[in-house]
Amino acid sequence: MAISDYNHGNPGLVGGAMLCNEFIRLPIQFAGALPPFVPKWGKANKDFMRQFYRRSIAAQGPTQEMPVFDKRIEVDPVVKDFWGIPVVRFSGLRHDNDIKVAHFLADKAEAWLKEAGAVHTWQSVAGKQSTPGQHQSGTCRMGNDPKTSVTNKYGQLHEIDNIFIADGSLHVTNGGYNPALTILTLGFWVGGHIVEKWKGTHMK
Repeated sequence: MAISDYNHGNPGLVGGAMLCNEFIRLPIQFAGALPPFVPKWGKANKDFMRQFYRRSIAAQGPTQEMPVFDKRIEVDPVVKDFWGIPVVRFSGLRHDNDIKVAHFLADKAEAWLKEAGAVHTWQSVAGKQSTPGQHQSGTCRMGNDPKTSVTNKYGQLHEIDNIFIADGSLHVTNGGYNPALTILTLGFWVGGHIVEKWKGTHMK
């Protein structure tokens, strides 16, 4: 189930999101989404999970996040994994507008569930800290002007002829939807151009 009523045009807010029911969750995932009045361990925790695991539903929206210069993914200069490979490091904080949109959508989702007959409802809204849980995007805007964009309209770098980008980097934000279909479309668009028209020259 999904609606797009709040993806745009929300008074006082920039952007928004669709609202949809969450995917079918495994028990271990349900354990991490229990209401605040349920203990995190012990008999009461287990009893609640046994009773409500098959009687629960989540509604949420992938909030369109505001681009922030300090939010980035880097190769950590110090920390390495078990095999000695440097790990990735996430830095930067979410924009205040993101938090406002998230609370707005959480209120809408809760009202949606109550109208559907939910007995207990509770909200879970992300904080300011960036996490690897988002659909990462941005940093490689498409455009005609090298001063304001990284690639041309075919995902080809302005500065390096034989490098093309065909992932979520090309769109500045994900909008208020999951980006998988957009990324697939970009792959077909860029790949089709390479196959049909690119001859190893810098094409605009």
